Amino acid sequence: MVSGAEDGVSGSVARASDGRMPLRVVTAAAIFDGHDVAIGIFRRILQSQGCEVIHLGHDRGADEVARAAIQEDAHAIAITSYQGGAVEMFTHTKEILDEAGFGHVFLFGGGGGTILPHEIAHLDEGGIARIYSPDDGREMGLVGMVQDAMESALRIDLLDEARFDSLSSPVTADDHGAVSRLLTLAENGDDVTFSTVLERVRSCAKEDACPVVGLTGTGGAGKSSLTDEIMLRVQRDNPGRKIALLATDPTRKRTGGALLGDRIRMNSLSDSNLFMRSFASRDSGREIADCVGRAIEACQAVGFDLVLVETSGIGQGDDAITEIADVSMYVTTREYGAPSQLEKLEMLDAADIIVLNKFDRRGSEEALSEIRKQFKRNREMWDADNSSLPVIPTIASQFADAGVDMLWERLAGILHDRHGTDFVAAQARVGDDGLPHKSNPIPPERQGYLAEVTASVRGYHQRTDEAVGRVRLVQQLEASAAQMRSAGKDAVADDLEEEAASVRAAVPEEIWKALDDFEVRGAAYRSGEASYTVRGKQISVETTKATLSGLDLPRVALPDTEDWGDRLDWIRKENAPGSFPYTGGVFPFKREDELPVRMFAGEGSAERTNKRYHFLSKGQPFNRLSVAFDSPSLYGHDPVERLDIFGKVCESGVSISTVDEMEKLFEGFDLCAPNTSVSKTINGNYWWHLAAFFTVAIRQQAAKFVEENGREPTDEERVEIRTNTLSTVRGTVQADQLKEAMGQNTLVFNLDTALRMMGDVAEFYVGNNVHNHYFVSISGYHIDEAGANPISQAALTLSNGLTYVELFNARGLDADKFVRNFSWFFSNGMDPEYAVIGRVSRRIWAIAMRDLYGVGERGQKLKYHIQGSGRSLHSQEFTWNDYRTTLQALYALADNANSLHTNSRDEAFGTPTEDTVRDAVAIQLILSKEYGWLQNENPLQGSYIAEWLTDNVEQQVLRIFEEMHARGGVLGSLEVNYQRNRIQDESMVYEHRKHSGDLPIVGVNTYVDEGSAVMSSDDFDIDVTRSDEAERKMVIDRNKEFKAAHTAEAAEGLARLKQVAREGGNLFEVMMDIVEHCTVGQVTRALFETGGKFRRNM
Repeated sequence: MVSGAEDGVSGSVARASDGRMPLRVVTAAAIFDGHDVAIGIFRRILQSQGCEVIHLGHDRGADEVARAAIQEDAHAIAITSYQGGAVEMFTHTKEILDEAGFGHVFLFGGGGGTILPHEIAHLDEGGIARIYSPDDGREMGLVGMVQDAMESALRIDLLDEARFDSLSSPVTADDHGAVSRLLTLAENGDDVTFSTVLERVRSCAKEDACPVVGLTGTGGAGKSSLTDEIMLRVQRDNPGRKIALLATDPTRKRTGGALLGDRIRMNSLSDSNLFMRSFASRDSGREIADCVGRAIEACQAVGFDLVLVETSGIGQGDDAITEIADVSMYVTTREYGAPSQLEKLEMLDAADIIVLNKFDRRGSEEALSEIRKQFKRNREMWDADNSSLPVIPTIASQFADAGVDMLWERLAGILHDRHGTDFVAAQARVGDDGLPHKSNPIPPERQGYLAEVTASVRGYHQRTDEAVGRVRLVQQLEASAAQMRSAGKDAVADDLEEEAASVRAAVPEEIWKALDDFEVRGAAYRSGEASYTVRGKQISVETTKATLSGLDLPRVALPDTEDWGDRLDWIRKENAPGSFPYTGGVFPFKREDELPVRMFAGEGSAERTNKRYHFLSKGQPFNRLSVAFDSPSLYGHDPVERLDIFGKVCESGVSISTVDEMEKLFEGFDLCAPNTSVSKTINGNYWWHLAAFFTVAIRQQAAKFVEENGREPTDEERVEIRTNTLSTVRGTVQADQLKEAMGQNTLVFNLDTALRMMGDVAEFYVGNNVHNHYFVSISGYHIDEAGANPISQAALTLSNGLTYVELFNARGLDADKFVRNFSWFFSNGMDPEYAVIGRVSRRIWAIAMRDLYGVGERGQKLKYHIQGSGRSLHSQEFTWNDYRTTLQALYALADNANSLHTNSRDEAFGTPTEDTVRDAVAIQLILSKEYGWLQNENPLQGSYIAEWLTDNVEQQVLRIFEEMHARGGVLGSLEVNYQRNRIQDESMVYEHRKHSGDLPIVGVNTYVDEGSAVMSSDDFDIDVTRSDEAERKMVIDRNKEFKAAHTAEAAEGLARLKQVAREGGNLFEVMMDIVEHCTVGQVTRALFETGGKFRRNM
């Protein structure tokens, strides 16, 4: 077994067509699937094996994947599918390829245990795709699976003469398949053959050739995003124009492989008028591939209206783009170095337009001034007005950036003046200073917040150490004085007492009060009865539990040390549950009337999931529901018949696309009842689902009013019902946009737009006194599932929460009024650090909120839900997953998690059955009710290893804060991919150690029973929940009926939503008004127009 990607065969093995060209592979995660860890690992291995990889990232439909394979003329496509619907995804991709004449493309992929044996067999026997199972991974290793797929792909000869003989008549820019074959010939064929074929297919005379615009610049300057924005504006202002983009990325000399990484950022390519081809530099040794000149000829010959050429990153003296472009642009950022470095940049002399991208970064205005000065010097334009210079500041990552509008306007003018083109460009709207508007969600003066938190936590511990030393000294001095006085040495005793008094006076009064409170609490807890206050209500509790052996077991055990310093150290670092800094828990005692059970559930239609909720709640005094949505719902898409989407409808979650479906989901549950709370795991387009949930709760209370009063409520009474409902309803919605950008990948909109709408929701909650419902569940779970280790999970999650505090503070909201609506969500695995991530997070958060942000007690308390790790569920020996789940639950319950989901053993395959859910719930119930150790509620406190882990994990978290601070905080770190790179690196470590056996997993890579490890489709008799075709069609038909019934109202509501999005105002207020008439898909499309789509990156 090969243990690592770098240990495989050399890149020469990946050459096809008798060694004349490298293998070209498109990689992607399936539509509505954010699980991009596996495909990220495989694209790295493919590169290391010498392949040229066109990586598309997550959530790619069959049409996008097939289009990429056709335009890129790929040998193979690799797809991972972990969210159900794999058969439909691969089948539809194959259908599109076959119809386009690209049926030779080899499809392969995997999905862990979620693609079942009979599904694998179906795809294989139908000649559709080769699917690798977890057992293939165990037997072959990661590299072995890739090499096996490469062997199949190598049989495909893309340079077969017959492919080019078919290019026998004129080709137009609309025929992407023919254009693609022509570009393959341009890249790999000889001059004579290429020239001969080119003349056969020419549909545009040489004298009518379109102009070529070249973009070059430093690596990381945002060239690809800028190119995408330019293409979007060309189509906005000139619909129907045909544009070709030719991009070059460098070839790795050691392996011969390449990451052709520009396509992943191109949102514009959904337009059929746009064509893209990626090239590797191969042997050129320059920023453009040798074939680009011929590729340009080919695009001009078939009649494109404009050719864009993008280079790889360049150095100071590079200007190759000027050799092939009619108009050249140089893209840079403020990080070009000292002003003196500008004199060395060749492109400042050669470029027609200089673009200063990422203009929102600190120092960009000074950089713009320096570049303008240097441009004037170079061109000897001493008296030129700055506004006339072709130096354009842009923020390509910002939706509808006026800087990019200025750039397109300037470029269109040059193309008209020099080449007679008639491109139209809308006039840019800029401020009086002529600069694009900077959207700074966090003010520049608050960019150092992570460093401030780090200093605050360390300062707290430093003050603790100082106070511990002083109180210990006071105790020792007073004890010594007493000893001296009892020995008749009064003079010495007087001196000691004087010194003790002096030291005591230097200790803050709050320290002595903490020690006194500890004594009082200890006495109360030992007495057997105590009381505490929650939201003004006094609660009496018994503080001990009698064992069968007759012991009075303390529910909360306190240290019995007599040393004041040890006591104070414990109080300051740990303290009893319910007391600052809440290391041991946020409540003094666990609730006796409500267990922390919250089971994640969602399957098929609203009716079927509703039935599951009633099953889960049967016999329980509480209803703690947790909604799993199907993936079209998660991505804000309506259910439709298109095959790859159809396969996802009702799969691995419930389909909710209209408010009527939401009402069916909660039939029989009073959403305002004090024993009912609902958690909704949705992020990318959660605004619609949250509004629909609130609307259903209001509908329920209005119906109750009618039932009780025998009449409809008046307008005033409806307002009162709405107000009371919003202030009463309990639950949470996940809604964590920052986590989506770095982990789970269901971010739908441009991040700036998403954060703005999060702020709108926070404002709505504060303004409507929504104080029992959490508007964000800051989630580490999906960061962990994406591959992060437990320390990174804690650090990235806490930093996201701190960023939300800064974002909402910047909107003028009172932290005391919104932090109370934060909840948290962590993942639990088997590593020792998982035992303390709750403790660490509670302590850091409490200290930061109190000492840095001045937040009151309620906002200091970090309340978290936890779920066992999905990564720890394995399809091999899947019944053993219950044992892992039990141990993970033990971690969570010992740490006083506020709610817990225990995974079902069959979640390795898909949605669990009722039987396995019942067993998973039993794990929690047995631990909570029967396991004696947990009858004590703070078993981790006082453990040396727990305290060591807590202190050391905390220090590692603070170091990660410092690393992000150096990159501009969380948002600055996202810009340079710090979080994603960290997660991916840690994921690679985990996967390689798992596949090599260095990380032992019993039944998977060690202690394997060979007779039971592999199940064929004939042997697989496990009951796995899957939606059926009739159910999918039912929800699709209901969605159509809803749209038909609300056509006029939806049009009016969507127009209002777009207007508020453009002109300003609270979008969630509008959402609450229009959700009665608009589907989730309609709202998503409307916000795409006004807020922009999320742009993927590596």
